[in-house]
Amino acid sequence: MLKGSFWYPNSWKHAALFAAVCAMVVLHQSELVGLYDSTTILFGWLPAQIAYDMAFNVVGFGILIVMYYLAPTAPERYESEGESQ
Repeated sequence: MLKGSFWYPNSWKHAALFAAVCAMVVLHQSELVGLYDSTTILFGWLPAQIAYDMAFNVVGFGILIVMYYLAPTAPERYESEGESQ
């Protein structure tokens, strides 16, 4: 069941993508990196927690782009019937 799925690490690209998603799950907990009650200000106006969250979202978006390009194409039976008419 798992071996035929997208997430099975049958190549180094899929293994790296799986590791990146697992790392994002852990890094989502900002208290693990000490930012939960941080009072650090970056560039004189940006709180460190918000900068971390912004960077986290940008990296997550990059992972989604990689997922999109690595995903296999859907079989014809999954194509929408509305498009063929």
